[in-house]
Amino acid sequence: MILSDKANMLGVVRPGSKLSSMYQRHTLGIEELKPGFKPFPLLAARKLAKIIDRFDADIIHAHWVKDLPLASLAKRLSRKKPRLVFTRHMKITRYKNDIYHTFFYKNIDLVLAITRQMESDLRRFLPAQLEDRILTHYHGVPEPAKILSTEEKAGLREKPGIPAGAFLAGIFGRIKDTKGQYLVIEAIRKLHAEGHYIHGLIVGHPMDDRYLELLKQEVNASGLSDYIKFMDFVEEPQSWMQVCDVVILASHEETFGLVLVEAMRAGVAVIGSDSGGVPEIIEHDLDGLLFRPADSQALAGQLRMLVDDPQSKKRLAAAGKAKAERVFDQREHFRVLYRYFTDLAGSKRAGSNEQMPD
Repeated sequence: MILSDKANMLGVVRPGSKLSSMYQRHTLGIEELKPGFKPFPLLAARKLAKIIDRFDADIIHAHWVKDLPLASLAKRLSRKKPRLVFTRHMKITRYKNDIYHTFFYKNIDLVLAITRQMESDLRRFLPAQLEDRILTHYHGVPEPAKILSTEEKAGLREKPGIPAGAFLAGIFGRIKDTKGQYLVIEAIRKLHAEGHYIHGLIVGHPMDDRYLELLKQEVNASGLSDYIKFMDFVEEPQSWMQVCDVVILASHEETFGLVLVEAMRAGVAVIGSDSGGVPEIIEHDLDGLLFRPADSQALAGQLRMLVDDPQSKKRLAAAGKAKAERVFDQREHFRVLYRYFTDLAGSKRAGSNEQMPD
């Protein structure tokens, strides 16, 4: 289920936004709007208010904190006075209870945190009047479009030159130092020194070409160029995840860790750094493995365990897949989100002051 199956939806995006193509794929309506002066975008808010009234919108759903002033002002200026829902995706580190932030945040009817840790932080840092309007709502991930056969996996491995039977550790995501690709290289180098000749696949678009070049230089200097391969962004990451024996999230700190859930849904064992929202995804040695952040020796130890114990790898992959289907299913994510929206819209029509869904 996606929300457009149940409700009329309109996407309001910045001109030239990459989101436009996503809306078009789902045949959803699009309105383009320049945000204007971000701290107090009054003119843009008037335009958005007119869009809200013309579309007869019951709900505004904002995802970027910098869009909150725009959404909050538009709600106040519109005749429709829709409910405002805000999903917080990034970590919050400072209090938002000053006059400026309170003015905008008081107009939010529901705040959705993507982890329980974030929910706790939001209760701490946001204005006290929002405390009863904050809930945790995990991201949802669809099952893979296709489960690859052994032959198909071998065919994909041939493209970057990875042997069909080799143990392969993959890391997916933007290539930048805080994402920890260098830790994977260091861990693989340590295992090679012990006689464990595993392979690595680093997939993602470089945010800094210099950092990518440094990674490649490190691979070459370590004599690992035949074992560690680089690929740019891929359209179907879950297919490439399926060719891996394990998928690693090595970020110093990740608010959620979507790549882990994608791999789990694909039936692949996962290793994640023990920080941020990752421990809410992985229960150590039950449905995945955790390691100390920024510690390549600790990461090497977890990789070694999977290399030495294939049965544990299979056990963790199966348990991770079951957990992802149970806790992080995309259809359930949207079903619950739709209930939140309809409850809020229903309470508004009934004239209720109650803002939090049951």
